[in-house]
Amino acid sequence: MNIIIEIYLIVCVLLLLFDITFLFLKNHRNREFYPKNRDLEEELRKEIRLRRQAGAFSQEFEADLGAKLGKIRNLITLMDVLDKDRGAAGWFRPAVFAQIAEYQKKNDYEQAYYAYVVSGFDYESEPVPPEFAAKFLEFLDSKSLYTFANAMDALYQFGSTNLLLTALDKVDERQGFYHQKLLVDGLLSSRASVQELSPALVKAFDQYTPFLQGCLLDYFRMTGYDASALCLRLIQGGDSTDLEIRYGAMRYFAKYPSAQSQALFLDVLRREEGPWMDQMLAIQALENSEDPAVKDEVMKKVTSSNWYVRTKAVACLHRWGLSKSQIFDILYLRDKYADNALLYQYRNEKELSHYIIDTIQLLQRQDESADAEPLPV
Repeated sequence: MNIIIEIYLIVCVLLLLFDITFLFLKNHRNREFYPKNRDLEEELRKEIRLRRQAGAFSQEFEADLGAKLGKIRNLITLMDVLDKDRGAAGWFRPAVFAQIAEYQKKNDYEQAYYAYVVSGFDYESEPVPPEFAAKFLEFLDSKSLYTFANAMDALYQFGSTNLLLTALDKVDERQGFYHQKLLVDGLLSSRASVQELSPALVKAFDQYTPFLQGCLLDYFRMTGYDASALCLRLIQGGDSTDLEIRYGAMRYFAKYPSAQSQALFLDVLRREEGPWMDQMLAIQALENSEDPAVKDEVMKKVTSSNWYVRTKAVACLHRWGLSKSQIFDILYLRDKYADNALLYQYRNEKELSHYIIDTIQLLQRQDESADAEPLPV
């Protein structure tokens, strides 16, 4: 055993050394291929000071700026300067935008960096020009995930609903190419109007694949947009609705319950047989209900054969509050899994936890006594 541990530690050390060496060589290579232009750096700082004093760049600098920024080395140098002086970024935006055709010809690394630079400008005070946005959408056709992701970050900042809808069509075509969390987080951070974007997404919902539909349901749930009509339709769609999408719609009602959803989920619990996920999500969606009928149905699920269903049921009952009599009714069922779930929920409530332990032991003694001395027939 000690030999195995020693070998494992040696392998871990070697992997760590490999990672350090790889990062060192990568950074060295980047510095070698894309070293900062020190002369340009000084010139940029000088011109920024001049513009603050005189209100404009020098004519010679402005005439040459576009050609200079067509080289990735110079663009990196510019961003290093602007990182320490964000107030000057807007002055260079037109020159950066003017180089889009040049960067569309470059390799994936340079395209990704260009998209990253574009994503960093302010679009609240000055919207993106439509003609530039139309060309910029072409970066979403890149085979590079970095270019794609950086271009999406920029499109979120543009704040245009129409551009985002076009971008989502491209996301949907590639599906798993773009991570679901990145998409949802991006939509949440988007500058597009929620009042404009959300209805447009609901309207287009059916044309998307389950991948994108699942992302949009998460987005509706996190923004609080009223997508209840859509979610009810998806739940009631039966086999015509993708299973994961139906579950996503059920999760929406767990956060935003309604009278219609309560009736639907109560019906799910009343079915003798059904998918365990349906039952668990139904209990979760009903946990804020005060209807006695809901509590009665949830009580029946404490002995479910599925661990997730019974633990969710016991958790909800605990949240609602159980009397000793009701706890005894569950313990009297003599289901050890339900007993354990009760003990877990009441672990921090000294009186009731002792009551549960004592009752379980009492019932066990009664059962053992009955086994030892069976009643006469």
